[in-house]
Amino acid sequence: MTNDELSDLILSITLEVKDDFQAGAKVTRCKLPEAALADDVIEALDAHFEHYESCTVDDGVLVLVHPEPED
Repeated sequence: MTNDELSDLILSITLEVKDDFQAGAKVTRCKLPEAALADDVIEALDAHFEHYESCTVDDGVLVLVHPEPED
């Protein structure tokens, strides 16, 4: 996966997270493309979303548990 593809993937996930959060969801699940299942890409996603309660990949699906909103 190229850096541009990774940036596009992160942007896409961020937009989906925003939509889910605004809808009241506490968890976002995103099916990852095959190229994103490489260890270095998963590490980059984990680093980018480290402020979430958890960031895991399960059967090719990125699962982000949203942090509690701060008042």
